[in-house]
Amino acid sequence: MATKTASPKTRKPKVNNFVLALEQFLEKHNLMADSIPEQLNEHAPKLDILLPDWMARRCVKVALAREEREKYCAKISNAMDIFTHHLDLGPKNDYENEIVTSGSCQSQFRVKLAEGGVSPKIINTYAKDPKLIQESNKIQKKQTKKRMANPDRIPIHFSSARVLKRIQNMDISKIPSKEDLADVIVMLSMRLAEVRSLQIIHYKLDHLNAPVWYKEGYSWYCTGYLKSRGEKKKNPEPRLFLSMEKSPECARELLTWIQNAIKAKKLRDPVFTENEIHNAWLFNEFLKQEPYRTIPKKLKDYGSKHASRIHGGKKPTPQHLKLLLKIAIRQESDRLDAGNNYAIGNTKSEESDSEPETSDSSKPQIQASSSSQTIEMDSMLAEIDTMLAEIQN
Repeated sequence: MATKTASPKTRKPKVNNFVLALEQFLEKHNLMADSIPEQLNEHAPKLDILLPDWMARRCVKVALAREEREKYCAKISNAMDIFTHHLDLGPKNDYENEIVTSGSCQSQFRVKLAEGGVSPKIINTYAKDPKLIQESNKIQKKQTKKRMANPDRIPIHFSSARVLKRIQNMDISKIPSKEDLADVIVMLSMRLAEVRSLQIIHYKLDHLNAPVWYKEGYSWYCTGYLKSRGEKKKNPEPRLFLSMEKSPECARELLTWIQNAIKAKKLRDPVFTENEIHNAWLFNEFLKQEPYRTIPKKLKDYGSKHASRIHGGKKPTPQHLKLLLKIAIRQESDRLDAGNNYAIGNTKSEESDSEPETSDSSKPQIQASSSSQTIEMDSMLAEIDTMLAEIQN
């Protein structure tokens, strides 16, 4: 299948943004696409505010219809209905982005069918397009290779040394600023929507009844992360804690400081307005300024790369960095490779950072003391070695 690269055009609202807003709205108010009219009408005014024009309303209407169609196909298990809806999700043109998006939509459709109990044979026969999957994978591989070959340089302001210095000098007795918010997002490799939902917890192990998710050598975990599907989204398992700030107590205190300020409306949430309208425009505009010169979604990437290097030691192997990166971003994805990124010299700016050290008279109120760290580096590396051995086996 020949592909085209779309030429730049006037920016229009992205369908995915409205669909994401709808999903978050339904989840927040405990609603579903098939909720009764009385339940939906109760929240209609709030939803109407989220949808500024007819195009937004149409996108949401299509999304609701798609969800309902998927549930119907999964329930009925009729091969012809499944095949028809599968075709509807196919690419409308041969642009690269359309091919990748359609491949993703069809993949989600197959997941819904499997969750609904449809037989694998029917799914593979009537809801799977190997040619499209191959073409989508090829495009994504090319795009990933291009990004790896030309990585965005991390701004000096968000270099590892400077972020750590600001973190160690944060005064939690004061009201946090937008810069504090950005630094905490980097510190914990958070997505914007996780600023209110992420939790850092201490787990006391019962050796007689250890859960399957517990890893030897770890006692701190994260919950409330995004990007999970199905049952894992409803009942998420805690995932290993890993951040630029090695002290879990310190990291939790800073996160709670930010979250409490947002609850008290002393700090603006980076995703939602006070009226719970999905709008990240103000935070976007803030990060465009000097000395930040970045966009919100990149903060997570900066933090995950910094954290993997900090916990990797002086001479980390690419395998260690890759595994640490996965832990830092709390994903079960294998797409990112910190080793490759750093081999290119993505953080060269950090080495030239000659900002003077703070004097003893200006010691931070929150210190990342190595003597008080709960997670010891030796046990961490030993655990990583064990995990790598399991993967290789």
